Amino acid sequence: MPRPLLLLAALILALALTACGMVLDGDQVRVCRQTLPAVNPDATAITVLRVDPAPAPYAVRLAYRVEQGGIEQDRFVLCGFAAEGIDLDRNVLARFATEEGPYSPIKLHILNRYWLEKTALATAADPGPGLAAPPLIVASTGIAYLVQALANALPSTAMMMLIAVAYALIYGLVGRINLAFGELAALGAYGAVIGAVLATQAGFTSVISGLFAAAALGIGMSVLHGLAIERLVFTPLAFGRGQSILVATLALAIVLQDYMRLTQGAENRWIPPLLTAALPLAGSPDFTATVTPMQLIVAGFTTVLALALVLLMRLSGFGRRWRATADDAGMAGLMGISPKAMLGQTFMLATGLAGAAGFIMTVYYGGAGFAAGTMIGLKALVAAVVGGIGSIGGALLGGLAIGLFEAFWSAYLPIEHRDLAVLSLLSIVLTLRPGGIFGLGDDRPRQV
Repeated sequence: MPRPLLLLAALILALALTACGMVLDGDQVRVCRQTLPAVNPDATAITVLRVDPAPAPYAVRLAYRVEQGGIEQDRFVLCGFAAEGIDLDRNVLARFATEEGPYSPIKLHILNRYWLEKTALATAADPGPGLAAPPLIVASTGIAYLVQALANALPSTAMMMLIAVAYALIYGLVGRINLAFGELAALGAYGAVIGAVLATQAGFTSVISGLFAAAALGIGMSVLHGLAIERLVFTPLAFGRGQSILVATLALAIVLQDYMRLTQGAENRWIPPLLTAALPLAGSPDFTATVTPMQLIVAGFTTVLALALVLLMRLSGFGRRWRATADDAGMAGLMGISPKAMLGQTFMLATGLAGAAGFIMTVYYGGAGFAAGTMIGLKALVAAVVGGIGSIGGALLGGLAIGLFEAFWSAYLPIEHRDLAVLSLLSIVLTLRPGGIFGLGDDRPRQV
């Protein structure tokens, strides 16, 4: 990639990560908000007016309006917490103050022990969110609802795009499908959980260090497993004929699921959700669409990866060798390009993208499970087929199209039928346009 583009990508990522430290923690805001009914036990109505960062040693300043005996009064509270970042104690209230002054240790203990630790009671009494700023756009309720549906679809769309490109990289090179990319993404999700936990244990509890550790270990775990799979399973079968590679990779997906279940347990592994504060986008008097900083970071991270990948395939020596091998592996071999070496390098890149999807799964949804990659892998395969399974750009656009389809279906149609509808698109596309929207120049896909 040209150096200016590398610098631009690094600048975008650095700005996004720097912004992490400037955004309120959504869970801390929620805990602070839940103290209001306890502080105002006789209130008939509590309305949150504004949420702002507070000066040290506090973290959150929450302004609100309380109505008592027909009289309205504007008040505020200050909340400080035991830790920040990804530390498990970051939601423990350690300091508290009102406009009358700070709480004593005894009053703070009573507030924690007999109110906040009664989770169901505190949650039920939560007066509801307040926004740190007015919406960027004043819109009708219908438009705000649509914007919210699109914002909610950002993480799943990003994961589908990355895994769809992984399918396209391998299929475009050798005309074979690896059905285990969803499981490799799940391995990346486990790696991200382990990376965040190790960062915390080592004393690096900031959000930025946690994200870097999660990304490094998540992607690294997928790549290491992918290299072993490529050497032991995929390469020996990829250049042969018949359906053996499909059977082998389907079996591999089952083996990887059991491998994760036996090594990590059947229960999901969780980390605290990160950067969940609600930022208003579009609103009406009845409904305000919001987006979280993590959703924006996921969108930016995926955009940078997608642009870097497109430029890599178009401008680099690797991209030229990949295209040469995809067009004619025999002739590429005569020109000094080893098809097996290219497959190994491509598999490394593809599994790295699957690991990046697993990283997104962990940092947005907060956890990883041994079967978490199955459905997202199948949907990504549909996305790759819709876009044209041998086309890198087509796979990206196919992932975007399936993500938008899911967003609209979830917003306006019965959500329990959404996955069935997405998978049905595979049959429709294979019937009407087997080569996909941006296929390899032929209405018929390559023989698998």
